[in-house]
Amino acid sequence: MKSSVLLVMGMIILLFAGALLARDNYLVMEENYTIAGNTLLVNANIDVGEVVIGKNNRDDQCHVYIKYTPERAECDIRYNENNNELDVIVDFENWKKWRDDKDNDEDFLQVLIELPANPEIDLNTDFKAGEFELELGDLKIHNLNFSNWAGEARINFHAPNRIKMNEMDINFKVGELDIQNLGNARFEEADINSGIGEMTVDFSGESLEKAMARLDLDIGETTIIIPNHIGTKLRVSKFLFLSEISYPNWFDKRGSYYYSDNYENSSKFLYLMISTGIGELSIKVD
Repeated sequence: MKSSVLLVMGMIILLFAGALLARDNYLVMEENYTIAGNTLLVNANIDVGEVVIGKNNRDDQCHVYIKYTPERAECDIRYNENNNELDVIVDFENWKKWRDDKDNDEDFLQVLIELPANPEIDLNTDFKAGEFELELGDLKIHNLNFSNWAGEARINFHAPNRIKMNEMDINFKVGELDIQNLGNARFEEADINSGIGEMTVDFSGESLEKAMARLDLDIGETTIIIPNHIGTKLRVSKFLFLSEISYPNWFDKRGSYYYSDNYENSSKFLYLMISTGIGELSIKVD
């Protein structure tokens, strides 16, 4: 009997030790690049994972860190010094499986990209599924093209963009999207498309002067937050009776447009063209 108990205990210890070894069966890729030029093109093509993109402590350095399970994913980091182009690539054998079972230790994947503040950056992302956080304040974002198929994403300009942004195109298919302090992006035109899920777009920030944004909403719940110091004009195209829209008293309707109370006296202007689908649209003033 005693030997049987010891055998069972030994098997439990072996299983536990195997689980620990499985948790540690990761590979790490890490690269640092000193960016000498005035421009930087960043292409992040990442199937799955927990992804963070933000500002490096050094204004001339780009840092990339990837931690992954080699049995499930193939990863590559490439930098071309001739044209200052960085490619971060993560290929996962079945990204839909990761989306449905992301807590599985074998499917663990983390990506960190830290960008330098000196060069003007064109940032292109192509994400499939995961959790994505972009902290893009205090950088020189020239163009931002963000594409995400499924998951949770947060884009924040906690500090003003150091240059005026030429183009912003955000395309989010399924999940939850939270855009914060968009007024600090210093964009002039933006396209924001949401497929199915929840989306919050906050235009707060001190750097917005004159900007236009097109928002295309398909299915779900959307909240748009407008600062009370911005003169705002908006037009909403409603999808039959399947869209529920709430406006604050701060807006006055004139013909096909809504104007904020301070529109005539403001020195900063925001023009919104909103196309709604099936769901709820809430416009708030902060």
